[in-house]
Amino acid sequence: MSLKSTILALLCAAIACGSAFATPAMPESRSKAEQMAAHQDSVAKARMRALKLAQLANKEDDLRSLCSGMDKCLGVRFDFCTEADFKPWPKVKYDDEYCGPYREIVKRGFPPDLRQPMATEIFARLGRQYRAIYVNKGTLPLGSDVISYLFDNMPFTAELINAYLGTNYSLEYTSRNHRFFNGSNGRSLSGEFYWALQDSAGQKLGLRNLFFGYGHAQVLRWSLHGSAVAFLDMDEVSKRELKYKLTAIVFPSNSVLNSIMQMNVFKKVVNEKIDHIVDDIKKASGKYFGGDKEPMLKSAALKSQENVQYVIDFENVVNGAPWKLGDYEKLRKEREKQRATPAPMKLEDPRMVK
Repeated sequence: MSLKSTILALLCAAIACGSAFATPAMPESRSKAEQMAAHQDSVAKARMRALKLAQLANKEDDLRSLCSGMDKCLGVRFDFCTEADFKPWPKVKYDDEYCGPYREIVKRGFPPDLRQPMATEIFARLGRQYRAIYVNKGTLPLGSDVISYLFDNMPFTAELINAYLGTNYSLEYTSRNHRFFNGSNGRSLSGEFYWALQDSAGQKLGLRNLFFGYGHAQVLRWSLHGSAVAFLDMDEVSKRELKYKLTAIVFPSNSVLNSIMQMNVFKKVVNEKIDHIVDDIKKASGKYFGGDKEPMLKSAALKSQENVQYVIDFENVVNGAPWKLGDYEKLRKEREKQRATPAPMKLEDPRMVK
């Protein structure tokens, strides 16, 4: 898929989904159940329009992928799907291997409900004809509290790595709830992402993650654009070590690209790119935990008033203070409240002043 077609698909989806929330007010005579049913029907039809428009933009039959995949793998049949939409792809075997990602996502707490953010996009892509899966495993010299802090403060995380390695990483949240963000390694990888799940069915907050994203990668002589669904699972080995497993599912747009992306040499290069990022984290962490604070103190980016506070908080977490994903927002609100509350006035009796 080209970058242009991806942008067109997103624009079409935004326009169609926006119309779902511009429906006329429902008559008061309807029951709440009827109103909810009508609203759900409106949303479903808007999703269908979005997929139809996206199909025209990128020339991929995502509606058929959505309907056939959900039907064959989860037994879910949306009423807006036609019989032609339910028709399975001829080269796809809807076996345990193919349907595994569907079932895993649902088991982790991401239901097949198209009203939730990015559900249509995620399930439509899982139903495509072609997919390539990349798995990368390893360890990180960070504990669960530290990694949770870094996830909670992604822009600071990027600046911290840049300060130690002179790199050009960037991470920026694009929504107030921090679920949407974009990033780049400053070299050959960049993308926009949605943090769909931050735990698994309410367990292991910050250590069981599901992401969906649109990205660009330069691999060997190929310049690739497309989407991916990724699981990032971590477990604490000790207070200073995590083991991780990254499983990325990408969706080649045609059989030729699919063949290329299945090649061992291609997968090797992809893993090397992931390893490069992990190595950067290890190098920066090694210097920091080795007692070298000079790069952090000299960094112009980290001297901003906001980042100075992040550095203090980070030091506290490294030294044993607990941190859970979401604490950033709680702390931000507390500090804003403290700044907004005027200090009590102290009136002294002049007769008491010497």
